[in-house]
Amino acid sequence: MIILVGGEKGGSGKSCLAQNIAVYLRKEQRATVLMVDCDPQRTTSDWIQERNNSKGLDNINCVQLYGKIRNELLSLNNHYQYVIVDCGGQDNLALRSSMSVADHILIPLRPKRRDLKTVPHMEDIISTCKMVNPKMNAAFVITQCPSLPSLASRILEAKEVCRSFDFEVLDAITFSRNVYDDSEESGKSVMEIEADGKAAAEIRSIVSELFSKGQGNVTQQFEKIRAIG
Repeated sequence: MIILVGGEKGGSGKSCLAQNIAVYLRKEQRATVLMVDCDPQRTTSDWIQERNNSKGLDNINCVQLYGKIRNELLSLNNHYQYVIVDCGGQDNLALRSSMSVADHILIPLRPKRRDLKTVPHMEDIISTCKMVNPKMNAAFVITQCPSLPSLASRILEAKEVCRSFDFEVLDAITFSRNVYDDSEESGKSVMEIEADGKAAAEIRSIVSELFSKGQGNVTQQFEKIRAIG
């Protein structure tokens, strides 16, 4: 299964989400996972290097790929239960190539106007790629949300903008929490720092809901993956 975490807007937490999803699948579902870093900034590659230098953490492999990577992803997908693609915040060949083969596409957006301005263009990209990959399940997720109750309307408004373009938008969200930055700097996930914390619960909710909007519920998918493996 190929999971793409990407989008046109930088700074929305794509690498952080990809890394935490990878650890969730590796640590809590005991699946084989490969991360594909398509971002020239090498955020995920650096995270993997930091992770490999630490003891006692579940191993996750990572490769760097750029440009037209469709065939490479299909080949890698034969060797891992999950291939998680981390694309940088721009419309490029790697993003579109990944969309052409991905089973699930997760597009993080902050509840900010400059992030929401990218939604119409993302609709065009996804609509184009669906002609090649009609089975793809694409969904937006609102990230780095403010925790103040007085700013809750921003989150609701962001979701409504996405839905106005007939896009799926997850009910699950992430709040702006220091533990996300702390975990990334140490090569860990939020689940490895605070297993029962609020951030860990956010990641679990995102994965469960994303999969449930695709080909059956998350439990059925995990059982299917294990059977194939």
